[in-house]
Amino acid sequence: MGIISKTAEQYGQITLLKNPIKFTYIITLFIVTFLVIFSATWFGLYLAKGITVPIQDLALATNKVARGELDHQIDIVADDEIGILVDSFNKMTKDLKRSKEGLEQANIDLEQRRKYMETVLGNVSAGVVSIDRNDVITIINKAAEGMLDIKTEKILNKRFQDVLIAEHLALVDELSKELRENGTNFIERQLELMLKGKVLTVLMTITLISDDDGNYMGMVVVFEDLTQIRKAERAAAWREVARRMAHEIKNPLTPVQLSAQRLQKKYAERLGDDGAIFNECTKTIIDQVDVLKNLVNAFSRYAQLPVTNPVLSDLNDVIMDSVVLFQDAHKDINFAFQTDQDMPKLNIDSEQIKRVMVNLLDNAVAAVSKNDGHIVVRTTFDKGHRKAKVEVADDGYGVPYSYKAKMFEPYFSTKRTGTGLGLAIVSTIISDHHGHVSVRDNVPTGTIVAFELPIPEGTDSA
Repeated sequence: MGIISKTAEQYGQITLLKNPIKFTYIITLFIVTFLVIFSATWFGLYLAKGITVPIQDLALATNKVARGELDHQIDIVADDEIGILVDSFNKMTKDLKRSKEGLEQANIDLEQRRKYMETVLGNVSAGVVSIDRNDVITIINKAAEGMLDIKTEKILNKRFQDVLIAEHLALVDELSKELRENGTNFIERQLELMLKGKVLTVLMTITLISDDDGNYMGMVVVFEDLTQIRKAERAAAWREVARRMAHEIKNPLTPVQLSAQRLQKKYAERLGDDGAIFNECTKTIIDQVDVLKNLVNAFSRYAQLPVTNPVLSDLNDVIMDSVVLFQDAHKDINFAFQTDQDMPKLNIDSEQIKRVMVNLLDNAVAAVSKNDGHIVVRTTFDKGHRKAKVEVADDGYGVPYSYKAKMFEPYFSTKRTGTGLGLAIVSTIISDHHGHVSVRDNVPTGTIVAFELPIPEGTDSA
């Protein structure tokens, strides 16, 4: 019984300690659980940070690279997949930077090469026009712009079919056909072009361009202005012809005329009824000899034009003298003289300019109607280009297009009694004054022949 009582007493004591012990175990387990959860959470956050921070740095670095900051690098050292990704990203940015620097240098080289080519094209004397595979005009240099009298901004990036006139399109078709028939990519042709009243002699070279695979890329057209060279060659040749003709024809004319006059005086009265016929025949011989003398004199004047002696002169006064002369001689024709009062003085040879006006006015008088013809002489001063322009406009029958290219050549004339030297002399005199002559149609009828003369720098308006 004692053992049972002792055991029951011990059990009662243990029962009293049940709740405290239970509470102690609960607290211990709670603490352990909290430590486990904290450790797991911390470890999880640590692992997450090891993943998210590099990814966040990658995202920020990507944005910077997108803004062009190719020098940005991510400073993260890791041996896992994130480390490999970071190393790959850093390598990519370095490659991008090298590529960008290479592209920038390539662009700089291309730009320098483009500027060099533009400078070369801009300073060559030959005109250059480039046309791509779609027949679009892509390049026009300054020489071509001035030679062909065109505005680059008006025709650049347009198809040449939309720019050229019908006559020039026909010429292009002819040259294209010749290229196809010959099977070559190169053709050279000397042409005479009529451009805005001016005759232009050019050596035109067309070269077809192909890539390395033989695909057609377009063509390059090169124009070399031969106008002044050809004009000088023709003028020299015709002057030599005129000199020889004048020399060969002039010598026998005087003996022929004197012989006819002596025959007329000695035998006219002796022939009786036949004397009238004899007088008429000898008179015809004498008159025709005078015609030949005038022709020889014209040859001589053309072969031996005086040297130009320019001095500062009033162009309006020089032109007025010629106009007044023709007004007095042709009362039935209405002359009008329109002057530009701002015209400065020019370095001109007054006598030679008067000879130019006499030839132009003489042609205008021959072209108009004798009863109601109108001739307008006009002087204008182009301040922008510093040029003086003189126009002689008539309302006559006009000049055919095919004649305009030949009007200023020696011995070309549409008048039965003309020598064909008038406009050739005009062209020579104006060339000696460093100017040029042009011809165009008058509206609605007639012709306008004009010449331009340069104005010295520093010359003030009148």
